[in-house]
Amino acid sequence: MNPPVTPDAQTGGEGETLLARRMIITSGVAALAAVGAAAASSAAFGPSIETASSDGLGAPIKPGGSSVPNTPVPTTPKPTPSGTATTAPPTNRTPGTANPPATSDPRSPATANPPADRDQSYANPGAGSGTAPRADAPAAAKPVTKPAPPKGSTKPEVISTGVANNDQTHSHLLARATFGPRASDFADLSASGIDSWLGAQLAPASISDPDGDAAWAAFPLARKPIAGVRSSVKEFGWEAARQTGQGTLAAQVFSKRQLFEVVVDVFANLLNVTTPSDSVWATGPDYANTVIRANAFGRYSDMLHAAMRHPAMLTYLNNEQSNKTNVNENLGRELLELHTLGVTSGYTEGDVRNSAMILSGRAIDYDTREFRYRPERHYVGPVATSFFSDENASADGGLEMGDRYVSVLAHHPATAATVVRKLAVRFVSDSPPQALLDRLAQVYLDNDTAIVPVLKALFASSEFWAAIGEKSRRPLEDAVGSARAVDARPSDKLADGIKNLYWVLQNLGHAPLTWTPPNGFPDVTGAWLSASQTVGRWNLHRGLTGGWFKGLTPPTKLNEALAPTAGQTNSQWVDAIAQHLIGRPLSDQHRGVLLAYLDVEGSAVAEQGNAWQVPALAALVLDSPYFQLR
Repeated sequence: MNPPVTPDAQTGGEGETLLARRMIITSGVAALAAVGAAAASSAAFGPSIETASSDGLGAPIKPGGSSVPNTPVPTTPKPTPSGTATTAPPTNRTPGTANPPATSDPRSPATANPPADRDQSYANPGAGSGTAPRADAPAAAKPVTKPAPPKGSTKPEVISTGVANNDQTHSHLLARATFGPRASDFADLSASGIDSWLGAQLAPASISDPDGDAAWAAFPLARKPIAGVRSSVKEFGWEAARQTGQGTLAAQVFSKRQLFEVVVDVFANLLNVTTPSDSVWATGPDYANTVIRANAFGRYSDMLHAAMRHPAMLTYLNNEQSNKTNVNENLGRELLELHTLGVTSGYTEGDVRNSAMILSGRAIDYDTREFRYRPERHYVGPVATSFFSDENASADGGLEMGDRYVSVLAHHPATAATVVRKLAVRFVSDSPPQALLDRLAQVYLDNDTAIVPVLKALFASSEFWAAIGEKSRRPLEDAVGSARAVDARPSDKLADGIKNLYWVLQNLGHAPLTWTPPNGFPDVTGAWLSASQTVGRWNLHRGLTGGWFKGLTPPTKLNEALAPTAGQTNSQWVDAIAQHLIGRPLSDQHRGVLLAYLDVEGSAVAEQGNAWQVPALAALVLDSPYFQLR
């Protein structure tokens, strides 16, 4: 890749053609997309954001907290026969089985102080999790009973961030709380202010959303219950499951309830079920709707309970094959490793085995594909993990006992750490400050696992507002954000446009809901860096700005909507294009690169005859860190 070309760089000899010069400059602008976030953000975004103070002046926000060194504390196991939280039981190993490697950290069977999850291993290789909550922490693991927060309220939430309203804070919020802002989103946020805009987004039912409704209407199978899918598609056909991913993508592009869609994506990956796939051909749509979407702004405990009783999750992780004489450990293991405690909590292989025993009997009816508890398959007898034990005296009581187990897990401090980390990695940075994670985890526990209070605390945190440019777009956010930036609107070709975009994302490895392993799509920059990714995205940008995706086009072609206006200089014209796409003008240096691409003087009056260049200019803006950094 060629290095960036400065506007005043000397050109070659007289034989150099205009086309060659433009190709060089184009590659230079495109090269900006590969610049590291830390280096590029300072040039692209300027000084740090300020908060509003009582005297009307802003004060710089300073990120809070830092990682705490790992200080593992050994424990003495003490089993108890109760059905509530308990300390760790003794580990009983079958004679002749291999022991895990000895380490200095009793919380991990393989490594001392491992990373918190897969994303941390990408974002900060070699870093440990610090003082992560332990699986055998009993007191705080007990579930609490509080009224469930209302879902679907038409009254906006009340939130106070204390942050000044200006172009910089607005750009930052829209870059994180949406899949990518439209020009109308900047106008809406400017009119309402940060707190009111966030309050409405946190109560999505308060937002009229005809475009979002049109998006789902284009994929009717995606909203059907299990019985409806079975009556609509051939057995084992993927049409409904695939429409679920396509409908999800359509909502991300067209819905005004953007924060809800972003949070849905977070939890769809935390409780990942690959859709489409053979085992969820009939159940995938219902799982997305009744487990993830229904609880995304509710309580995580409700979401987890729903997942552990849903046929899609049970078949995806093979629990329907589990029986009392030969338990299948897939679901029991992933429930601990991915959905709740996390690998750093120190759960044991014995915990995994007992987890599988507790969940045995949760199966499906193969005729209806609905959930069915099969007591004859449930393991009966005492069960004990590092944090829960029960006499488990009857098969008929196995389902209720399993619900108690899931409840303890949902309210465990290690689960709080897992959930808030996923949210902070999405909204704050690839390596969010530990102090922020600790505060958010306490909010999660104090509010009976409710998700909205955690989001309120996150958006009111100094760490969020100080994290400008510390996230970059993955392929999904790039594609959806680009479609929104060019102001694609619903039309009678909506389904065709979304299907085409879905297959482009499939080729880029990021079509919604399609991640095959149970750990969900990576959410950090390092997982998505490759030459093929970059070229694929550049081609996508040119397709969208050029209007090649029928069904994903703006009401007016970009070369007409963003053509030079009377008396407008070339600099003003370039800034107008940038303002439409990213909500702010370019720096003098970067504007100069685009002017050099056009081979025009910035102060000269823009010519109408250059309007055909708008799609190429718009694509270059989407290629750049101004758009690629979130």
